[in-house]
Amino acid sequence: MDLSWSRRIVAVGALALMVSPVLEAQKATRSPASVPVTGVVDGNTVVETARRYLGVRYLLGGTTPKAFDCSGFIRYVFALHGLTLPRTAHEQAAYGIAPNERELEPGDLLFFYGGQGAQHIAMYIGGDSIIHASSGGHRVMLARLSGSGSHRTWFGQRLIAVRRILPAIGTFDLPTSLAIPDPFGSSSAEEMAFAPSAPLIF
Repeated sequence: MDLSWSRRIVAVGALALMVSPVLEAQKATRSPASVPVTGVVDGNTVVETARRYLGVRYLLGGTTPKAFDCSGFIRYVFALHGLTLPRTAHEQAAYGIAPNERELEPGDLLFFYGGQGAQHIAMYIGGDSIIHASSGGHRVMLARLSGSGSHRTWFGQRLIAVRRILPAIGTFDLPTSLAIPDPFGSSSAEEMAFAPSAPLIF
């Protein structure tokens, strides 16, 4: 091999050995894009979380992102924000307050008649639309809630209850751009405080 090429290869290898620890140190000290904080969780926040699971397959008894049934899906999404709901749609229908169904807000829980009381649950996302784990659609999907006139949907015909749980005290992700290090010297992401220059108003 040409001696000049051998020297170049050795030089590149040495440079890689020097740069690698620097890159690893940068990864270790890089802040995450967001940090979990405790505060008021609103309906829009929970709807945004629910949308992440669009397309997850439906399975009766499913309670994880591997597969959901209707109540398992709602329970899982609320649990991600530190809010605990019971397991079944029938039990979940006993939680929260009952707002006027003509004044729905994102995050409201909607219950539908299926032969024995509340047998199906969905979350209202705004614009006469819902998100739910559908046995008929075999996945988490969006649907029209009521429709209009003679084109009333299955959901519009069978809605029997509305429950509002939000806003509530729970957890949510705060962008690190809105956080500052703890003034007492802690620098971990989990211990960051709200930045006074960008207050959150609830």
